[in-house]
Amino acid sequence: MLTMASLGHLAVGLLAGRVQNDGRTLQARPRSCTTTLIGFSLMAMLPDADVFLTPLGSHDSIVSGHRGASHSLLMAASIAIAGGLLARRYGWSGIRTMLAVMLAIGSHGLLDALGEGGRAIPLFWPLSDHRFRAPWQFLPDAPRGLKFISWHGLVDAVLEFVYFLPVIILALWPRAGALVPRLEVVLPAASEPTMALPVAVPAPGPAPVAAARAETDLVSDLEKPPLRSLG
Repeated sequence: MLTMASLGHLAVGLLAGRVQNDGRTLQARPRSCTTTLIGFSLMAMLPDADVFLTPLGSHDSIVSGHRGASHSLLMAASIAIAGGLLARRYGWSGIRTMLAVMLAIGSHGLLDALGEGGRAIPLFWPLSDHRFRAPWQFLPDAPRGLKFISWHGLVDAVLEFVYFLPVIILALWPRAGALVPRLEVVLPAASEPTMALPVAVPAPGPAPVAAARAETDLVSDLEKPPLRSLG
């Protein structure tokens, strides 16, 4: 079965990659940031991998059918927690990774619930098999496969691009700035010279008691009368 990736899912995946990049831009670290953006864009399409399970079971099945268990918010939360724990083993921020993964995967089911046509989404599986659909369905349901290459497919793609253009701009905005704020403590560099104030050091001398005794002996010698010769 040939399917066409949704531009909305890819746009939100880019935004999740920006969150994971901690506000670093493509100009600052081009290779690392580009890899992260591409990786999270593909991760945002991960729930649609259930199309490969459809031939293995019933199309209406929650587990093997399209728009089934893989679109659940609880499933996305489980993957996000696992991703955060794995990130901590490699020295990355576990909380930031959890938020980015949840944004990328968890948004997929919510966006599908806003789409025109298609099946409703079991957002709270396995706690509930109930399928949800948003009361306002404004996202176009673009044709799949080769049918996408048509006037109808082009119009739907342009319309979806316009809807998600602000998300794309926010994800790729060149100015640095973290989408998730953080606190930094700036300390002076160890190599910066420091100015020392002069400290007066007393010159070495006799002990106070010895100095006072020597001064008393000198006064006594001066007060003694001069010696006279008797010869």
